[in-house]
Amino acid sequence: MRKKISRRLFVQKSTLATVAAGVLPKVATSSTHKVERREGKRLSAYYFRAHMYTLVPSQVREDLKWMADVGTNSVCVAVLEQDLRAAVENVAIISEETEKLGMELFVVPSRWGGLLAGAPKVPSVFTIQNPEGWLRKADGNFYKDKNVGVHSSVHYPETVKFFKKSLDKIFNLWKVKGIIWDEPKIYDKKDYSELARKNIEDIDDVAPHNAAFSDFFSTLNEHIKNNYPEVETNLFAYANMPDHIIDSLKTITDLDYVGCDGRPWSANDVGDVEQVGKVLLGPGQKFQKAAKEAGMKSIFLIENHNMSAENNALMDRKLPEVIDLNPDHLIYYYYPRNLDEPEENMAIIKKHVKNFT
Repeated sequence: MRKKISRRLFVQKSTLATVAAGVLPKVATSSTHKVERREGKRLSAYYFRAHMYTLVPSQVREDLKWMADVGTNSVCVAVLEQDLRAAVENVAIISEETEKLGMELFVVPSRWGGLLAGAPKVPSVFTIQNPEGWLRKADGNFYKDKNVGVHSSVHYPETVKFFKKSLDKIFNLWKVKGIIWDEPKIYDKKDYSELARKNIEDIDDVAPHNAAFSDFFSTLNEHIKNNYPEVETNLFAYANMPDHIIDSLKTITDLDYVGCDGRPWSANDVGDVEQVGKVLLGPGQKFQKAAKEAGMKSIFLIENHNMSAENNALMDRKLPEVIDLNPDHLIYYYYPRNLDEPEENMAIIKKHVKNFT
């Protein structure tokens, strides 16, 4: 009987074999591809959906070389629940090629439980299959989110179990250095599900609901740190979050970085925003202050996606001010969705993020 090997080992062996055969020529790993970062700083690229279905290894290598050339430390891949079975080999290729260039792989759990952002905009399979654990309104109806559909309640043990099990799969499949909790979705939503009613005494007060959501991430972070202590934990929220939610974020434990995402300009600049006030200049400083108070490092995500040509010019003027804020972890989108002028957009990103040293 043939001995079975894990999918991860199979992918690693297959990749090595094709490289040895000359099918996938090795990419140079010279240090000239890297810009040395100031100690403690991290520059990351959001590399979203490159691993879905069609993946051309030579194109992946070209993408990753672009990132390495501007001094990127980590490559962030958005992982849906189903990617843990349907995109294992593709992510493995990205992971292997990332490591060759001296960068590290980060994972962005996407749309899990209807509780997070990420890519693409789809409902959670886990949530759809477990309606008994849905977040409920006071009248018993469920919340309807235009991007994720419905939300799972954090009060149901099945939700926590699902997240922990999925995290374990991630760390067993690939060599992952960091996890990013991207835009938690149910702050300021009151949960009237059956178990929430049992767990929260003052069910009509939003504060204990926010506390429960923060505690949920503390539980997950504790699981990561206890089992994978080398992994960095990151969380960012909308830049326009009110102060009481920022205060709740500060209570999350075992969290290395906390911060926000938004457009790389201020509220006074005339530029398109997906949400009013979701900008980095102004709110970013507030999140940096909160991170320092909580004993955490700061993180910004530059929202250079869904951008018009006019906004490219505004980003070119204002992005240096964002970089001057000197966050501990800065993330940019690599060729993101819905750009009028994608080459111009990325040229602007390249010009400025190289100065994040």
